[in-house]
Amino acid sequence: MAKKKRRKSGRWIKEFPISEELYQAMLEQKQLFFEKFGREPGPEDPLFFEPDSDVPEAISDETLNRMMNEVFNDAGIDPVITYAYHKTGLLVSEENIDFLSEEDIAEWNQAIEEAKELFKKNKA
Repeated sequence: MAKKKRRKSGRWIKEFPISEELYQAMLEQKQLFFEKFGREPGPEDPLFFEPDSDVPEAISDETLNRMMNEVFNDAGIDPVITYAYHKTGLLVSEENIDFLSEEDIAEWNQAIEEAKELFKKNKA
């Protein structure tokens, strides 16, 4: 379960266990950072960065959305899920649902229903 923890900066963060796959993906991002910028990422550096930038800067929403669309399309993800992701910024699964608030889950479910209605109308 997630634990709330206060950073030295005074900002609250949530800590929760991650899967081995997510851990490996984060290690891969760290390696990509090193290959791109020739150094280890520091505490203020973004782990997910703009691939075409010469300096470490956080990935833009536009770039992230483009990359996620490519991943969803390549994986054959249901367009309803893709819609809900873009609408909510969430990607809900059995592995992470216990870490989400009731509000997040309700927002996700609403987006799923909205997408089903939208795609049903487009098929007609």
